[in-house]
Amino acid sequence: MIKLEKPIDIPQILIDKQKEWTDHLLQLVNKYGSYKSIPKDEKDSALKYYRHKDITEPLFNSSYEKCAFCEGMPKDSGNIEVEHFYPKSIYHDKAFEWLNFLPSCRKCNDAKGNHDVGCEPILNPYDSDFDPIIHFEFNLARLKGKTDIAKNTIEVCGLKSRLYDPYSKLIKVFCEYEQDLDEAIEELAKKDTERKKLNQLRKISESIDRIEYLMKPTEKYSYFCTFMITNSSVYLSAKELLKEEYEEVS
Repeated sequence: MIKLEKPIDIPQILIDKQKEWTDHLLQLVNKYGSYKSIPKDEKDSALKYYRHKDITEPLFNSSYEKCAFCEGMPKDSGNIEVEHFYPKSIYHDKAFEWLNFLPSCRKCNDAKGNHDVGCEPILNPYDSDFDPIIHFEFNLARLKGKTDIAKNTIEVCGLKSRLYDPYSKLIKVFCEYEQDLDEAIEELAKKDTERKKLNQLRKISESIDRIEYLMKPTEKYSYFCTFMITNSSVYLSAKELLKEEYEEVS
């Protein structure tokens, strides 16, 4: 989970229609006595509007087309959907509220279900004070909560074991990159001319670029990659070596 920024500008369609759509849903709740009792076809018809492309496009773009909770891409973790942070089945008045929308994969959305975040809070990556460093850490491929709310988020969204496989694959990729970097550093000591040394420094720099690409917020599971890479002694040594060597050459 990474810090996300939701567009400040509310989609125009919500500005124009939010009250109308919300009022209609509330009328159905009153008519049938509860949200659960609304006939499926009427409920689906009343709720379909939050899936409008003018809403989903800016919302999904704000998370780089990733799930706001697990950072998985749709092809890996199910279709990306509009998730109601405060569940619409409980907070009917928030069914069409821009600030209540999150992009979520099918797996996280199904796991969260109707969990009442008003009673048992979980983390929202769009909150202004959210910082993943405060809340999460990793033990190899295991996501761990450092705070109670982070532990609750992991449990509610079903992240406890579901991420073992993608994280393990990324560890393998990183180990291969790290080995290439380690070998490139060893080769640097064997270079006996400035030209050869500069060429090898370029190779080290390219290896670092490949590793750092995994940390880009547009990439899946980027927070896990950031944690893994910034705690790598090989990576940190290579960054320092590159800085020192370039300063010496210049």
